[in-house]
Amino acid sequence: MRVAYVISTLKRCGPVNVLFDIVNNLDASCETAVFTLAPEPDGSRAEDFERIGLPVKRVFDSRTQSMLGGNRALSRAIARFAPDIVHAHGFRATILCRDLPYARIATVHNCIFEDYLTTYGKPRAIWMTRVEVSALRRYDAVIACSESNADYLRKEYDLEVEAIRNGVDQTKYLPLAAAPREELRKRLGIGQNTLAFVSTGGCSERKRTLPLVEAFSSALKETAADAELHVFGEGPEYAKCRSLGLPRVYFHGFVDEVVPWLQACDLFVSASASEGMPLAVLEAISCGLPALLSDIPPHREIVSVMGSQHCAICVDSASLNDTMIQSLLGIAQLEGLQAAPAIFSSKTMADTYINLYSQVS
Repeated sequence: MRVAYVISTLKRCGPVNVLFDIVNNLDASCETAVFTLAPEPDGSRAEDFERIGLPVKRVFDSRTQSMLGGNRALSRAIARFAPDIVHAHGFRATILCRDLPYARIATVHNCIFEDYLTTYGKPRAIWMTRVEVSALRRYDAVIACSESNADYLRKEYDLEVEAIRNGVDQTKYLPLAAAPREELRKRLGIGQNTLAFVSTGGCSERKRTLPLVEAFSSALKETAADAELHVFGEGPEYAKCRSLGLPRVYFHGFVDEVVPWLQACDLFVSASASEGMPLAVLEAISCGLPALLSDIPPHREIVSVMGSQHCAICVDSASLNDTMIQSLLGIAQLEGLQAAPAIFSSKTMADTYINLYSQVS
């Protein structure tokens, strides 16, 4: 079976990480190639794909070129590979692949209108959503990255959608035993009795990073707890968040390896306003971290699988501060998580996609 994957670029982000974990878990019966639609930016994972023997073929020299006659150029490039299946990831790939003469699958990685609204504003979000939904109707299979996102696409846009939950590499994201964890905390400079919070979603309006760090700072003042918050990733609000100079809130920016921090800290936090199925949360709980999560459908889905003793739900921005205070005072109530179930593993995700390929090819 020959599968052509189409994605905008291989810049390190959730959809690219999902794609890598799919192809990295495929068996020898699948011959694959990745077609990208623009030059690779800084932070590209192209070398990671090539390292595992997956050819990366750039179709266009610029985004503008892909919009001018993009369908024909992409069609010619993919025809040379002669796939059985084309699997599109993301807005631009979904639009350009909608009429290709192969079995077509599209994975929707986000809550489309809500995500576009916070990123591009309402007029563009409305246009992008209409165009994407129209394109999705032409696919042989539309896949949502969570059950909650599948429900959203069915109810809001009357699409026929299946759900294949995102997964993470649970041989990489895994808990540490007590002794090596304590040693890791020392190396990272985390105090023995310090409650270390961690957030790995970057800094943006959609991630609601600003309300999160302000809530943490306020909770710290009210409780005088020995606690600190480590924020990883950059984004459009990174400079603004850093400029606040909040005590015991540390902005690390992009780092090559966040796993040690997930293994060493005490609680993962996400105040995100919109997600598909957040890899950041799955990585954290796979490392044994209990999680304090905003009240959105994908987070509720994770809680339904993990159990509320390991994940606390924060209702909205107004209650974020109260929930943060409760966590600072009662961290023990959220302890005891050993590992996430296999349902959140990249192997389970890839195996489900392989079954789907067999059905549509």
